[in-house]
Amino acid sequence: MNRIKYPWLKKYVEHFDINKLAHSHLLSGKIGIGKLHFAEELSKSLLCSNSNELFEYCNDCSSCKAFNAGSNPDFKLIDKETESKIIKISQLRGNSKETGDEGILNISHETPLLSKSKIIVINSAESMNLESQNFLLKTLEEPSKNTFIFLISSKPFSLKPTLLSRLNHTSFSFPNKEDISLWINSLGIELNSKDLNFFENLNLTEINQDQIKKGKEERKVFSSELSESSSSKKLEKIASNWDDQFLSIKLGWLSKIILQSIFVKINKTDIPTSYFSENISHLSKTKNLTELFSLSNELNNLSKDLSEGINLNNKIQIKALLSTF
Repeated sequence: MNRIKYPWLKKYVEHFDINKLAHSHLLSGKIGIGKLHFAEELSKSLLCSNSNELFEYCNDCSSCKAFNAGSNPDFKLIDKETESKIIKISQLRGNSKETGDEGILNISHETPLLSKSKIIVINSAESMNLESQNFLLKTLEEPSKNTFIFLISSKPFSLKPTLLSRLNHTSFSFPNKEDISLWINSLGIELNSKDLNFFENLNLTEINQDQIKKGKEERKVFSSELSESSSSKKLEKIASNWDDQFLSIKLGWLSKIILQSIFVKINKTDIPTSYFSENISHLSKTKNLTELFSLSNELNNLSKDLSEGINLNNKIQIKALLSTF
């Protein structure tokens, strides 16, 4: 039996067949759902000397013991360096002369030392700059029989099309409320139905009671600020509070409020139970459908510009958006 610990990932095990496993694979999905854990479990089973099944390993052989100790020479994990936003080509090329750190080209063509295979995992693969992606392409052009390369990404389509074309792609969906509830309850954390509505912006693999408490408080503050945005005196301060590293998350919350308001108005349903019920109620009562669709379109344009890195005066954009709320 496999040891995948997150219930929402277990169904993806059957997507992988040891007789058809691609030598280069992309695992994508939202941040915090356990993609790296999945890749490590898959890697450990491929490295295990006593296993012929994917996601199963003995934990007894030299390969497994070295993997558990973080010292298996046949496994290389590449991630962004501390305080760096990119994965540089030097991390892929390596510098064996000065540091003993071999590059992926060397690793991919070497004979395994302890294991049956060689594994390279690149976490946050979307952080590779253009130079790094081009270098990786060279490795993928002539894959070694015993080498597997797994890329992990929350933004897979920011990778070069030529690189994507060389990878088998498995996309992990965000877990449903039932799977999240099972996981949270297994940790001894109690939730109510309202709590299950805000987990999509939290790291589910590191969830704890303090994180949940913080998440509730953040949504409470957001809802309150949204309610006060009609005051010109407070709008300036609210726009300043929103203009931070979490702006995209806040705009995502606002988008859901608008879409829920549209749904309520079209279907004439009750206001859904959530941390933003009051905001949804306010919008659905004070705006007509034309105004709601216009607000949604304005928000989508702002979110698109931010995602594409267009240089905007965020504070002015936020004030303009909230002034119509």
